[in-house]
Amino acid sequence: MPTTSVILVPGAWHNPICYSIVAHKLKEAGDRTVFVSLASVGPEQHLKDFDPDVTLIQNAIEHEADAGHEIMLVVRSYSGVPGTEAVKGLDIASRANGGLTGGVAHIFYCCSFIVQQGQSLASSFGGHDLPWYSVAEDKSYYTPRTPIHTFYNDLPIDEAKAVAAHLKPHSYQVIHSKITYAAWKGVPSTYLYCTEDNAIPLEVQKLMVEEFAKGYKIRTETLVSGHSPFFSQPDAMAMAMAMAIRRAAGETV
Repeated sequence: MPTTSVILVPGAWHNPICYSIVAHKLKEAGDRTVFVSLASVGPEQHLKDFDPDVTLIQNAIEHEADAGHEIMLVVRSYSGVPGTEAVKGLDIASRANGGLTGGVAHIFYCCSFIVQQGQSLASSFGGHDLPWYSVAEDKSYYTPRTPIHTFYNDLPIDEAKAVAAHLKPHSYQVIHSKITYAAWKGVPSTYLYCTEDNAIPLEVQKLMVEEFAKGYKIRTETLVSGHSPFFSQPDAMAMAMAMAIRRAAGETV
């Protein structure tokens, strides 16, 4: 069986180290893990679009695929948008058509944004900023007004404060980039519903899966968790990801 590489992409404001506990558990199970740091998180000059993020994710996919690895791409929140775009031409079937091995076998959306082709994250919701955004006057970046309540509502307060201290400003214009490819139409995918999420409420998560992606089979799993299950429920998140890996490998689970 080909080695499975799990590529872990964080959401806005976050460093991929947020996945450290989950990554350790996956490594113990024999999977390879790769972190992607987004160019849009805390840059010296804020981005004008999401292209640099897309490129970084593509580079990680290509590196693992060229080594013959089958890949599960894990995206969370904002990174579901550039992550979806980045899979174009790099899924297993597309690479096989070009005589290449390896590629993306599965996408794991963790309380992530799913948008349709021709739409951006912002336009998918009427072009309005979410109420907990704090946008810079020049619209170059934005920060969360209430990070503990929004991201870490199910963590002990001291732990929530500690992880919130590592957040960095996120380039605002990236959420206005439109995707040209909806990977979930052709690549097997899992969406992890987080029922206590204050950033993307459960009803919005379900709207994206059941309406935006209507007609396309996206398997769903559910955790009673806030927006950051890799902190609050790493065991359960790792188990859900391991199940997705097994299904991608053809097992019936």
